[in-house]
Amino acid sequence: MAGRSGLWAAIAAGPALLLAASSLAAEGPAATAPRTAAPQAPAAHGAPASSRDVIRMHLGVPGSVYIGQPLSEFLARFPKAQTLPFSGQETVVRVQVVPEGISALAMGDDPKSMRLESIGFNFEGRYEGVEAGTRRTVEGIGAGSTVNDLLGTYGRALQIISEGQRAGRAAKPEEPPADPNAPMRYVYRSEDGTVTSYFVAQGAAVVRLAMTRSAAASRYILKRPQGPGPTPEPAEPQGRRAAPPPPRTTPPPPSGSGSRPPA
Repeated sequence: MAGRSGLWAAIAAGPALLLAASSLAAEGPAATAPRTAAPQAPAAHGAPASSRDVIRMHLGVPGSVYIGQPLSEFLARFPKAQTLPFSGQETVVRVQVVPEGISALAMGDDPKSMRLESIGFNFEGRYEGVEAGTRRTVEGIGAGSTVNDLLGTYGRALQIISEGQRAGRAAKPEEPPADPNAPMRYVYRSEDGTVTSYFVAQGAAVVRLAMTRSAAASRYILKRPQGPGPTPEPAEPQGRRAAPPPPRTTPPPPSGSGSRPPA
């Protein structure tokens, strides 16, 4: 069996070699709705040009680019996709379809088992080398949408944080307010808690959407080996109690006093 470095050489050489080494059947997970139910009809501020190109929150585009999609299938559907290393990790690879506004992270123990676990759709301008795409969500959020459109469609976000702020941690009270022009993330989570999605707004404009399967990100990106910690103090044996204090004694009366203890 070829070593891991040989498998990564196949990825660097192009999709054809990877597809020759891997033939995985497509497996599309069922979509999960946001915690706040969204309207079913496309919003008035925009509708996808084709139903096959709509983005479903927490899933992606069914049958095209979606969470859990085998990397081999994705590369077959987008033969011009670029494959790039990600932070020097062998278990994560970045894939981009530049003209269609798609950027994704595939994760797995080896290239054959890799699946898309994080997907981003760019709506406006150029972001990390990816052009703006034309896809919109099934509810109509995409290029030209505003924060008001977003909140009116999906309801209150689970969190609103700046791009530089770690999700799950609120800003400290003493910290100054965020720059109003800084990109802000409007975070939503699937009902089963397995996928986190967020829209990025620049000012009033919604500029992109990203979604990640949390367990995969924790396993392949966020998890780090833990070094040995300090030696813990020995625990007190269960049931052990402190020794009782010595009994109090009454000093004897002075000699010759004739005092007697009470009857």
